[in-house]
Amino acid sequence: MKKRILSLALIAVMTMALIPAARASWIMYVSPAAGTTVNLRSTPQIANNLITKVPYGTELTVKYISDGWACIDWGVGAYDEGFMMAKYLTYDYVAPSAANMKPKTTNTDVTGGTSRSSQQSGQQSSSKDLTAHFQNMNKQFRTFRLVARPFIVYCRPERATGWVNFRYAPDDQAEMIRRVRQNEQFTVIGETDRWYQVEDPDTGIIGYISRFYVSTNPN
Repeated sequence: MKKRILSLALIAVMTMALIPAARASWIMYVSPAAGTTVNLRSTPQIANNLITKVPYGTELTVKYISDGWACIDWGVGAYDEGFMMAKYLTYDYVAPSAANMKPKTTNTDVTGGTSRSSQQSGQQSSSKDLTAHFQNMNKQFRTFRLVARPFIVYCRPERATGWVNFRYAPDDQAEMIRRVRQNEQFTVIGETDRWYQVEDPDTGIIGYISRFYVSTNPN
């Protein structure tokens, strides 16, 4: 009798082991390097399957990630879930991006000049834009850390004919050093949540490049 009970218990344990564990969802934030929007698609592929464009900084519930695509718990309209490229998501809360805060266009009066109220509005908008820019950049500097062992990365633009911006500071609006083409290599010496601090082996110049647009292997 005892042997039979033990056998049944063993079968139960083995059966439970074969049942896949439920995936736990988690929160991530939309964080494209350009600070604009990211496409949410009905299937995990780039095709004629666009659901909507999700703005920078949006909080999303991720169900799982597979082959570079994140499955999003969407629940809007006819779509219970959607798919977004995981490289455009981050685990950390992202501050407003300067790229999303364009100064208001000033209105001209009938004589072709700019009114005083329009000038004031433009100055206030520019001030807010500048504040957001430095807040975003300071947030990245606060997360900066040196890497234990420098390593090589290769530029990986979205298109083979495209480029990636090499900048003096870890911010999308920081001054650009130059444009980097596909497979150009850099030595990573430090990192932030979204950027690598790198050294250009040809010039020795140190700057920052987005972590989303580099790879440890040439394309």
